[in-house]
Formats: sequence, C-alpha cells, structure tokens
Amino acid sequence: MTKFRFTGALIAATAAALIGIGAAQAQDAAEDDLRLDDAWADLTVDQEPILTDLQFAELNNLAFQAAVTKICDGFELDQQKFAEGVSTATSPAPETVDTPDEMKQWETAVYFRLGASYGLFLAEGNANPDKFCQSAADLKADSEVPNVWQ
Repeated sequence: MTKFRFTGALIAATAAALIGIGAAQAQDAAEDDLRLDDAWADLTVDQEPILTDLQFAELNNLAFQAAVTKICDGFELDQQKFAEGVSTATSPAPETVDTPDEMKQWETAVYFRLGASYGLFLAEGNANPDKFCQSAADLKADSEVPNVWQ
C-alpha cells in the first residue's frame, strides 16, 4: 500500500471517528430510552481486534447510512460511494493476516460486524423513525460530514 493511500485511509477513519463521537454525544443528549444499549454492548463486549476503533467507527457510520435508506424517505444509497467507504474503512488489513485463508476469515468477520451494526440501526430506526430520520437529515445537511447517499 502506498504511503498516500494509508494517509488517506487514516484521515477518513479519523473523520469517521469524530462523526461517531459527535453522533454519540448528540444521542446522549437526546432521549435514550429507544437505544438498544444492551444489544450494542453484546455486539462489542468481546469484539476481536479485527479493526481499529477508528475503522469500527467508520463501519458504524456506513451501517447507519445504509439503514437510513430503508427507513427514511428521500435517502438513497450511492452504491459506489458505499463500496469505496467500506474499502476505506477496512484498509489497511491487519499485518497478522498472512495467508488467503486468514484473509477470508478476516473479511468474513468484518462483514459480519457491519451486518450486525446495520441490523441494530434498523431496529433502532424502526422503533423511533421520526428521531432517526431527523438525525439522518441533520447528518446529510452537514457539508463537512461525508455521506454515501445520492
């Protein structure tokens, strides 16, 4: 991997982490009774170190945006942006992945985690679509926050 691509991935991951932190703080300030805190804790409690915290934050951001397109009107996923986002969030792969079999296991773990996060966001969004969709609209309106919508 070139130094430029690694730096770009690091910058993108840092931005995603900041988005995640901001979203978490906004969520803490809002009514929290509809969050699936126990489910999120179960998902992450013994999470293998398959990605960095920044990479997980970026994957969660992608999972949220994908869930929005299923629940909220006026949002459509840009497949190319989404694919690029997943690629960025998962780069670089861990240095401990040496064989094609290990790479396949790592990729499976990453996609499992992305899917689990997506499912939790779908559940939370369907539990309170007005707040969920307002959060998405606020995110989309912020020109400094990257999104994968059309």
